[in-house]
Amino acid sequence: MNCMKLAAVASFLLFASGVAHAAKDEIFVTGKPLAEQLQRIDVELNDGKTFSELKLDDRSRVREAMGRMRVTLERYPAESSIPSAAKADLFNDQQIVNTVLTQAREDSRLICRREKATGSNFAVTQCLTLAQRERMKEDARRQLNTAQRVGSSSN
Repeated sequence: MNCMKLAAVASFLLFASGVAHAAKDEIFVTGKPLAEQLQRIDVELNDGKTFSELKLDDRSRVREAMGRMRVTLERYPAESSIPSAAKADLFNDQQIVNTVLTQAREDSRLICRREKATGSNFAVTQCLTLAQRERMKEDARRQLNTAQRVGSSSN
């Protein structure tokens, strides 16, 4: 019986932490006015830090979706008076913004590591965004593949 209670408590804690994590990652916060949130997102898009790894085409998609959302909000100032078709469009645009910006936020996250340089005993702090680390890893993989092909063809 105690094992079942312990398992139930453990599963609840996992669920609760997952819900808290999902709520923290969301770009749009439930219960806050949409116009204020769009303004906040604009500031974050322009600050050069929050979404620094956002690609140009993704940035354009976000701005287009936010523009459509603003037009809807201007057309229906009271959010309760928005017709269901327009609400569906708003929801779809919110999903676009959430998806793109959540990934961009993750890619823009700064990761610092203490690493020893080759031939040195001194550790140096190296801070790079997740996207920069991924690009470096992909470049190294590409260089290795190129070196292996060139090396194998010369034999």
